[in-house]
Formats: sequence, C-alpha cells, structure tokens
Amino acid sequence: MGVTKRDVSGIFDAELKSKRSHKAAVLDKVFDLSPKGITFLTDTFMPEWTEVGVELRLPRPAARRDQRFDIDCRGVVVQCARREQGKGFKVVLLFLDLPKRAQAQLAITPPADAPLSISISR
Repeated sequence: MGVTKRDVSGIFDAELKSKRSHKAAVLDKVFDLSPKGITFLTDTFMPEWTEVGVELRLPRPAARRDQRFDIDCRGVVVQCARREQGKGFKVVLLFLDLPKRAQAQLAITPPADAPLSISISR
C-alpha cells in the first residue's frame, strides 16, 4: 500500500465554506411546540425542505428554575412564509429524529413557559 499525503493545497476550501452553518435568530417568545415539530418567528428566510439542526433548552415542568430539559435533533422546514403584519417569517419545522424520551416528555406536558433558548442552524 502506498502512503497518502494530506492535501494542503486548499482546493477544497470553497466546498467547506459552503457547508458552514448559519444560525436563524428567533424573534419572539411566540412559538408552538409539539412532539412533531415547532412553529416560530424569525428574521431569516429558510427555504422549504431545508434540513436544519435544532437545539432547544426548555425549563423542566414543576421543577426548580435551575433545571432544564435539553432537546438536540434535526428537522426539516416545511413552510416559511412572510408575516402578514410585522417583519420576519413564520417557520413551520418538522422534527426528523427527535429522541423518544423527548417525544414522550412533550406529549405528556408541553412547555407552558417560553424556551430558555432556541437555536436553529443549517
């Protein structure tokens, strides 16, 4: 077997730059969260059928304030429409690989409080 050399020419840099993640900022604490997906408002247009990473930090129901429930999964944008009033877009996102434990938790007690944080990256 021959020895392969590591590519240091930089010819793949353009391909890697196009794969870097972009984050979408959630505008309001207005959201609708279910075991199937999430609807939220953002200032970033997200093309339909775009696969994104989703990180949610939710307060645990009936728990101390310092405890939280973290969800980390992938989703797909099924709708992104400009809002009729105000700036931004309304995004409907379907979860692809939400862990079974998170599905069960959201089905039993959907969060009444706003998420501590929502991070959408593509």
